[in-house]
Amino acid sequence: MRKSWLCSYILYILYMALYVAAAAGQAPGSPAEEAFALIQSATKSRADGFDSRAEAQYQRSLAILEKLSGPQSPDLTPALNGLAEVYFDQRRYTDAESLTRRSASLVETALGPAHPLVATSLHNLASIYHAQGQYAKAEPLYLRALEIREAALGPRHPFVAATLVNLAELDRARGDYNQAAALYARAVAIREEAFGIEDPRVVETAANYAAVLRKTRRRASVPQAETR
Repeated sequence: MRKSWLCSYILYILYMALYVAAAAGQAPGSPAEEAFALIQSATKSRADGFDSRAEAQYQRSLAILEKLSGPQSPDLTPALNGLAEVYFDQRRYTDAESLTRRSASLVETALGPAHPLVATSLHNLASIYHAQGQYAKAEPLYLRALEIREAALGPRHPFVAATLVNLAELDRARGDYNQAAALYARAVAIREEAFGIEDPRVVETAANYAAVLRKTRRRASVPQAETR
């Protein structure tokens, strides 16, 4: 499966709170519990490579949540974003964009423009444009997501690093290697602190950092970056 820029692991953690709100006061076996079970199953199906099964499970959970909470409820966001991830990986970008925009609107209306979940939706919308080479559309969304995350979570949070990496990838694709190197350097430092030097995310980010350094005049920094 191709690499995804979407923040799926972030979504799973953060949207758990929305499920708890939806399920509060519900009896065992309630529609809210069924919807969440479907989302859990869809997440596993997608991880196992069964995209068609995941799509059907996310669609069923979305239908339940729409009936339970209404079409304007932020409770819909786990299903909306999960389905958007499936479409993103299938390169169905128009469908992914529509669902992600809907999710972003619901979250911003319910939680306000400075909430970290808004940043996640903006990050994912930017990723859709990024994957299509629409960098002028992607960059301002990444920058807004970065600003929200830094303010809400702190400048050294791993979620900040996720957006820094995507911005670095964008600059790298445009040939702005100096800016990409600066962004990768920040992301490497954050991820090392959060996950440790042996973590695959750190290793991958450091390798990308070294690669862009080779494109700049700061070649002396390359050996240090490669040994991280």
